[in-house]
Amino acid sequence: MSEIYIAKNNERLDSVVYKHYGTLLYFDQVLRVNPRLNPILKTGDKVILPEIEIEEDKEEVLW
Repeated sequence: MSEIYIAKNNERLDSVVYKHYGTLLYFDQVLRVNPRLNPILKTGDKVILPEIEIEEDKEEVLW
């Protein structure tokens, strides 16, 4: 399920993505679902933040 974030004036899209996901790895995916947004947001812009399954590295340690 996606979340919707309501932007504040002059907020940056990359900052919103980083605050939400803790990384910019998913920035392209957010851009794909928000193709009409500018990188610098205006008050009231709605940013759809899709649910992304975050996979952690699952390296096995052979000790």
